[in-house]
Amino acid sequence: MNKVIRGRNTNNHKVIALFVAQVITGVMPVLLLIAFVMFKLYNTTILAAVFILLIFACNVTYSILAHKYNVLYSGVKGEKQLYRAAKKLKGNNIIFRNLPVRYKRGRSELDLLIISHSGIIIVEVKNHSGTISGNWKSDKWTQRKFYRDGKTTTQEMDNPIKQMRRQRDIVKSILSAAGEDVWIDTVLYFSSPNVKLRLSLRENDYLCSSDAELMNFLDEYKGGETLSMSRMQKIAEILKTASEDA
Repeated sequence: MNKVIRGRNTNNHKVIALFVAQVITGVMPVLLLIAFVMFKLYNTTILAAVFILLIFACNVTYSILAHKYNVLYSGVKGEKQLYRAAKKLKGNNIIFRNLPVRYKRGRSELDLLIISHSGIIIVEVKNHSGTISGNWKSDKWTQRKFYRDGKTTTQEMDNPIKQMRRQRDIVKSILSAAGEDVWIDTVLYFSSPNVKLRLSLRENDYLCSSDAELMNFLDEYKGGETLSMSRMQKIAEILKTASEDA
């Protein structure tokens, strides 16, 4: 039976805060317009200009908040999908969800870390849609979205392969400092069914683009050594203690 250790996901609070802020900035232009008409503020040039600027500012702010909300909510949705899939993992595993880690100046938060008899796996989830292109060496990857009306949008995203490499180095440093030398692998999981990947990766850059593919990878994973349950528990305790100071 799997043991799950949940960390605090600060993104959940950010999503709620952004949603509330969206509601406020979405309602404000309507309230301002009602006040503008009811009190006949259009008769005063300065007040009319101020109200028009306020309405414009609210609309711009709403658009910015909506974009941030959609990006963050997409990430949270992907993390929940990853967690639901990981709970189905066979065997007796220790699963960390939203694990904060820090070693010296390096700091990160892991979507999922699995300690199994076969080794340690860090899973990073991305819920991006569209066409993702890039290679393992570049700092940025490109995301292109194509819409039915013919519109195309292009934006950059940080290379998650390099992000996972930093995460692995931090975890390895924490464990090494506690006297545990263990092999750690990473796997990148794209959770959206509407994603197309055009990536140039190395043989040991593991990538999954569906729940079934991820579960198959995790079930069949074989690391460099076999970990006993007592050692798994020791590693888990080290990481749990380290996360409290992160």
